[in-house]
Formats: sequence, structure tokens, C-alpha cells
Amino acid sequence: MPFMAAGPDAAGALPDGGGGTTKLKVQPDKVLQLKRELEDVRDEVQTFLRNEAEGLKARPQGADPVSQDAAKAISENADTAIEVADAYVQRLTAVIDALDQAAKTYGLVEDTNTVDFRQRS
Repeated sequence: MPFMAAGPDAAGALPDGGGGTTKLKVQPDKVLQLKRELEDVRDEVQTFLRNEAEGLKARPQGADPVSQDAAKAISENADTAIEVADAYVQRLTAVIDALDQAAKTYGLVEDTNTVDFRQRS
């Protein structure tokens, strides 16, 4: 498993969104893999929000009050979903940044660049 829940003294504490912290313990050889996977997820959610967020909102199907109220309720729910997804992207970015820092601490960035360079040669 590339990561697991860690005890209270573990490095890499991240805000949990509720005033506390969540801690991950990532095996050093899995840091870059996990970072790439989280970047892919973050990018996918960002792309969805950029391309589809406006389409989640409803437009009234008629001029009657029921259609107006239904469209308003659906749009409010869509706004909430968009806000939550945006917060998720921000949290993922914080985790990615922490993993990037861990990679630098472990000296993994240079190792990866060297391996990539050798593979391209």
C-alpha cells in the first residue's frame, strides 16, 4: 500500500477541513507515484468543473411557479456541488504540494529526473 493512516506524531500533517489534521504516512518509494495519481484526479475534476459546471444548473421548463421553484432548487444544489468539488480540488492541491515537498526532502525529484533523462537517451 503506497500510504496508510499514521499516528499523531507522523510527519506530513494536513488540515482535515474540520479544524483538525489528517496524517498520511507514505512510503518514500511511493511518494512520486501517489503525487502523479492525485494530480490526475485533481486535473480531471478541474476539467469537469471548467467544462460542465454551468450545465449542472437547471433552467425552468415553464413559466409556472413550480418550474421556477424546481429550477431554483436544482441550481442551488448544483452551486453547492460545485463549491464542494472546488474545495476538494484545493485539498488535493494541498496534499500534492505536501507530497512534492516530501519528494524534495527525500531527494526523489533528482532521482526521477535522472531516470527520465536516461530513458529518453
